[in-house]
Amino acid sequence: MKKYETLLVEQSDEIMTVTLNRPKLNLFNGQMLDDLLDVWHSLRANREIRFVILTAQGKNFSGGADLSAITEQKFTPEDARYQQLAGHEMMRSLESLEQVTVCAMRGVVCGAGMAIAQACDFRIMTEDAYYIVPETNVGTYYTWGCTPRLVRMVGASKAMEIVMVCEPIPAQEAYRLNLANKVVPNDSLMEATHEFVAKIASKSPTCIRITKKIAFGASMEGFGNMFICEPELMQGVIYTGETNEGMSAFLEKRKPKFK
Repeated sequence: MKKYETLLVEQSDEIMTVTLNRPKLNLFNGQMLDDLLDVWHSLRANREIRFVILTAQGKNFSGGADLSAITEQKFTPEDARYQQLAGHEMMRSLESLEQVTVCAMRGVVCGAGMAIAQACDFRIMTEDAYYIVPETNVGTYYTWGCTPRLVRMVGASKAMEIVMVCEPIPAQEAYRLNLANKVVPNDSLMEATHEFVAKIASKSPTCIRITKKIAFGASMEGFGNMFICEPELMQGVIYTGETNEGMSAFLEKRKPKFK
């Protein structure tokens, strides 16, 4: 298998396991986006792989975006727009794979980590896992098309609460909200994930593929508008200065002072 800077990729029979590998919190940066996109593109013509398991090294799935990398490179409004384009492409490429995708998570699943989990077909969490969307606390919003995805999954009012309040969503609550398909003991994440995959693998491959495409198509109404306009919205947000203040406050461990 191809070697990646931020990922571990392994194949076992018809299952590919993609593991986020940026110790210690598996923070998303530009290289991770590029690596993930390369993996998703490589699967387009792969007829051997039927299932993709997305997981992570260590005790936590992901702490979200690498804010220190963003602030150190003097992130401009135009940079933000291009980053949104890359994020949208990575998410769309994952969502539209013909393979069945399962996200297996433990510990913190923050921001971009929750985003990529939403783009998978199924989500399995350990009992100690939790989601959190901190974006509005650091001067941005839930991007990469994830706000409409969240609305689709939990409804508009609950989605707004999750993004605006920035409070953790424990695994059992995530299950109740339809943000997790299963919650499993902390020490059996991968075992439970493989058991889940095996149940689907025993069914008609063609009907599984068609079911995924019908379900995906039925849920995508209105998303095209967001793919077009969201990069422009993010560029406008950066111009306000709120993102710079929010990220600086987070890294300096202080409360942001939004004007």
